[in-house]
Amino acid sequence: MKRIDSHLHVWADDPARYPYRSGSEPKVPADAELLLRLMDESGVDGALIVQPIVHGFDHTYVNETLARWPDRFTGMALIDPRDEDPPALLEQLILKNGYRGVRLNPRLWPEGRHMDDEIGDALFKKAGDLGIAVGFLIDPANFDQVDALCSEYPDTTAIIDHFGHCRPSGDQSSAPEFERLIELARHPRLHVKLSEFPRASRQEWPFEDMYDWVHRLIGVYGADRLMWGTDFPFIVEQAGYARGWDLAECIQPKISPADLELILGGTAMSVFGGWR
Repeated sequence: MKRIDSHLHVWADDPARYPYRSGSEPKVPADAELLLRLMDESGVDGALIVQPIVHGFDHTYVNETLARWPDRFTGMALIDPRDEDPPALLEQLILKNGYRGVRLNPRLWPEGRHMDDEIGDALFKKAGDLGIAVGFLIDPANFDQVDALCSEYPDTTAIIDHFGHCRPSGDQSSAPEFERLIELARHPRLHVKLSEFPRASRQEWPFEDMYDWVHRLIGVYGADRLMWGTDFPFIVEQAGYARGWDLAECIQPKISPADLELILGGTAMSVFGGWR
C-alpha cells in the first residue's frame, strides 16, 4: 500500500530568492528537504503540494521542487482570480510545469464577487477540459457555490479540503454544516480530503470527536472519493507529522483494510495520476 499525502504546503527559507507575499510571511519552516525527511521517517511515498499563500501566485519554489523530485511530488496550482485571463495562467502551469490540480479560494475573489461567477466558472470548466482536479478551500457558507459549479460541469473532478471547514458541535448534537457536506455526495466526481483534524476537532489528540464523521463520509462518499492529508507544516506543531498518519489507525471502529488503502493513497493516485 502506497502512502500519499494529499494535502500539504512547502515554502522556501530564502525570502531574498523566493519572496513572501506581503502579510503572509511564514512562522514555521516548511522547506522541501524538511518535508522529505519527515515523509521518509513515516514511510510516505509521495505528496500533493498545494501552492501556498506564503508565496502568493509566484510558483517558482514549488515549480523547482516538482522538477527536482518528480517521483515524490505533484502539484496543485493557485491562480489569481483578479488576473485578466485566469484560465490561460492555469493552462500554462499545467502544460509547462505539470500541475495536476488548481485550488479555488473564495477569499481571493474581488469583494462582492462569488466563486461561481464567470471567473470561477471559466476556471472550473478549463480544469475539466485539461483533465485536472479543482480543490476548494472553503467554509460551509460556500457550499452552494460548489454545488452550482459541480452541477454545471459534472465531469470536472473536484475536492473539498479539510472537511469543508465543518466542526463538530461539541455536545454530540447534529452539525447542520456537516449534513450539507453529506448532501453534496450526490455529485459523483466530488471528493473530500480528510485533513486538518487538529483544527476541526474540539478535542486534543487523538481527536475522537471526528471519528463518526470519517465513517459517515466513507458510508456516503465511499473510500474511493476520500483522501488523507496531513496539512504539513502545521501538523508538525499540532501533533507531529508521524502522528498525522498514526491517526488513521486510531479511528474506531477500525477502517477496513481495503478502504484504508484507498484513503491513505489509492484515491489520490487515481485523482492526480502520479506516484506509480
